[in-house]
Amino acid sequence: MKGGKYVIVHVDDSLIAREMVKEAMTDAGFMVFSAIDAQDLEQRLMIKSDLRATVDLFILDMEMPDMTGAQVGGILHAFYDELGRVPFVIYSGKEKEWVEQMSQEVAAVSEGFRNNYKGYIGKGQGSEEKLVALVRSIIETKP
Repeated sequence: MKGGKYVIVHVDDSLIAREMVKEAMTDAGFMVFSAIDAQDLEQRLMIKSDLRATVDLFILDMEMPDMTGAQVGGILHAFYDELGRVPFVIYSGKEKEWVEQMSQEVAAVSEGFRNNYKGYIGKGQGSEEKLVALVRSIIETKP
């Protein structure tokens, strides 16, 4: 949390998705930081130690150029101790079955994924409202 607002980091290679999510989350009262892909996220987290210390939740696109959202979620804790308990959700235009299969593969080898993965929302009409509701429910129950 920063300045009385929950901090969300959204990683998505789609500019349109980043803008739509940022608008929906900002309108809902969250502070949002965006990254284009895993490499961009890594650079932002290295430079901004205050972001690492204040992030409350990650929203990860599943299909990005360098890594899947599941892979990103599965390794965050390995690089920064302070991210070890930060939950994440997958927000993707990919089919739910494919997302579940990829998620199961990462969960099989990543304790961080198993501990922090909190759900999937498919992109589409009205999905931003569903995403906001899911994020709220996760953050409100976060210890």
